[in-house]
Amino acid sequence: MTFRLLLVALFGFGVGYLLLVAQIELDPWSASDRINSRTLPQIYGVLLCLTVLGFAIGRRNHQVATSGISQRGRTRLLGLSALICIFIVSLLWFNLWVALAGLLFGALWTMGERRWSVIWALCLGIPLVGFVLIEHVLLMTIPLS
Repeated sequence: MTFRLLLVALFGFGVGYLLLVAQIELDPWSASDRINSRTLPQIYGVLLCLTVLGFAIGRRNHQVATSGISQRGRTRLLGLSALICIFIVSLLWFNLWVALAGLLFGALWTMGERRWSVIWALCLGIPLVGFVLIEHVLLMTIPLS
């Protein structure tokens, strides 16, 4: 029952998100383009709705009985949710790439990764590659950086 409520809530969130995305104002020169500032958010909203529908259909076909989320799973879920909130707030004070490194470190640690080589490689590599690709190769400026 709670799984169905979660699916309904997520689907409702996806539909609401798509309605908000439809209200994004386009620049006059990009309104006629196929790819504009609405494209990526629309893709995210559609993928969320399709994923939720896929879970609903798959759940109905298999009827897997579960005993619910374990205490360890709840702790991880709450930890990851708190990390995302901290990441969003930290964007006000830190550079995007520093905040991303912190988010990756916290997420890896919360999910149980304890190999320092993996943690350092991911926490430094992903923000560094993102910085180089976005800011130096694509020559895009992110206002948060």
